[in-house]
Amino acid sequence: MSTGDGSERFEYADRAGYPDGSGTLDEGTAALVDEVTADALRAVDTPSEDADAEIEVHRYDDRGVFAATLEGREIATVRFDVDGDRITLITTTVEPEFRGRGIATDLIADVLDRLRDGDEQLTVLCPVVTAFIEGNPEYSDLLGSDR
Repeated sequence: MSTGDGSERFEYADRAGYPDGSGTLDEGTAALVDEVTADALRAVDTPSEDADAEIEVHRYDDRGVFAATLEGREIATVRFDVDGDRITLITTTVEPEFRGRGIATDLIADVLDRLRDGDEQLTVLCPVVTAFIEGNPEYSDLLGSDR
């Protein structure tokens, strides 16, 4: 919502999720909300010290997934497709309550380490895996001429 004078205002949505024209925040209040939100995110974004010890990664060819499990619960996956000696990484998902804890990063690194040890050629369609490889160039050798 714009005020007409070039400044932008933030508006809370009504109960149905739509802005109703009455719930705006000024700059100071909007900054305070952003600060509180950032603090809350940092509080839940920190993994526990023993998170790495509890998470296990499994490959399920019948389902086409690498799955990260925590106490027997599947909390993240990297979906893949196999065509001959080529494996295509399609998408990465993390259960909402486990997002922001580095689980996807750990899962992707584990998947790529396993693929490096195998004989399969790699194609990446998943933008999360692509971004991970771009940020971790030690895995770039896994990519051929196609992604």
